[in-house]
Amino acid sequence: MNNIKAKIIIFGNFYLVIMLKISMIGAGSFVFGETVLTDILTFPALRKDTLICLEDIDPSRLDIMFKYMNKIVEDNYQELKDVQIEKTLNQKKAIKDAKYILNAIQVGWLDVMKYDFDIPLKYGVTQCVGDTLGPGGVFRFLRTAPALKSIMEDIQDVGYNSGKNGDKPLFLNYTNPMAMNTWYCNTLLPDSTIGLCHSVQSTAQLLSTALGVNKEDFNFLCAGINHMAWFIEAWYRKELNSTWHDAYPKLKKELNENPKFNKSVKVRLDMMNASGFFVTESSGHLSEYLPYYRKRKDLLEKYKGINMYYSDLKHGAYFDLCVQIEGQVELRYKRRLKKSKLKIKRGEIKPSTEYASHIINAIETNSSFRFNGNVMNKQGSIITNLPNGCCVEAPVFADHHGLHPQGGIELPTICQALCLSNIMVQKAAVEGALNLDKEKIYHAILLDPNTASVCSPQEIRDMVDEMFEKEDKWLPQF
Repeated sequence: MNNIKAKIIIFGNFYLVIMLKISMIGAGSFVFGETVLTDILTFPALRKDTLICLEDIDPSRLDIMFKYMNKIVEDNYQELKDVQIEKTLNQKKAIKDAKYILNAIQVGWLDVMKYDFDIPLKYGVTQCVGDTLGPGGVFRFLRTAPALKSIMEDIQDVGYNSGKNGDKPLFLNYTNPMAMNTWYCNTLLPDSTIGLCHSVQSTAQLLSTALGVNKEDFNFLCAGINHMAWFIEAWYRKELNSTWHDAYPKLKKELNENPKFNKSVKVRLDMMNASGFFVTESSGHLSEYLPYYRKRKDLLEKYKGINMYYSDLKHGAYFDLCVQIEGQVELRYKRRLKKSKLKIKRGEIKPSTEYASHIINAIETNSSFRFNGNVMNKQGSIITNLPNGCCVEAPVFADHHGLHPQGGIELPTICQALCLSNIMVQKAAVEGALNLDKEKIYHAILLDPNTASVCSPQEIRDMVDEMFEKEDKWLPQF
């Protein structure tokens, strides 16, 4: 990819500056919006002749984020004088000529999300978060698919270098269900999309804390699928330039014996003891992807944890959180807009551990960056014992020439099998979305480990039919 962010084309006495355009679809997502967009501005190389375009279908949220980003530019004019911020309600306008497109949309909100939890509960299916697998994850994906299809069509039509040979836009997806969305987009438009999540780096932080070392003294190989990637190798050192040691003996001792961990990550700890490997994602999330923990009340009580997100395994915990914060985040941003200064001077604020800005900077400056991303398992070459063409989460390097997934990884058999149980749900759901086949959607949820642990095939069919009926408004493609 070209690392020149602005080209100057001279026409006689006139010149035209072509800027690096970075767009965000769903910029009204305050959590990702502020973090990812502010991260971009911390890189000096991304502050020159850069246009950041904000798009959302909610005018109020979009306007707040637009004012917030403009205030950052105004308050730090010396550093950000070459950065422009624009907003639009027009998706195609946002995508036009954009080299990088960030995605943080959520189709439907509390009205429809309620059905994702209430209807399965009638059939005995409990879900803590419901955004990745199972009835909640599959229907969340189906609601999102038409929007993703529209984005892919606009990228082909008007995106950076559209209709020309050369580099194409990179679509950086943050929207769940990560694996299904990334798989779907790359099927519609091959090599278009990288899926980004923060579960690997947040888990790495948890493990380095358990070991009592700084993050630079902890290293690992993590691979699998989104929200079920395994730390199949882990090392630590006591100080810089000292010997690296296998981290697992110490990790297992510390995690099992220290109340700080054994009372907060009970499901993850139980799966590590069962499989031998620690897995990404919270206990509440993880409990949904397996048949072991949510089928009986006594198991939910036994594995209920404390002091960490969704560690209590409560049904509808994510929905309850969304209800609780509705409106609060918007008020917080309005208060922050009244502050005298929003500082982002070099050295004063560092980018977060979210990957998007680091990837863009690596490509634009040819400075290599390693991260765990969601990519297609082409010819089964990335993770060799997972299916060809599924979406996997594995180490990826970004540099001047784009993205380079690390290949030739073989998962331990237990990790392979548990990932496969989720991949087949994802595969059926993606096929159902592509072919508008309700029977495939039924098959997807029929294969879901958590649902299958409590429901008969006919009960699952009845549940799926009811969800299609109640969510019909948000599923126009069916």
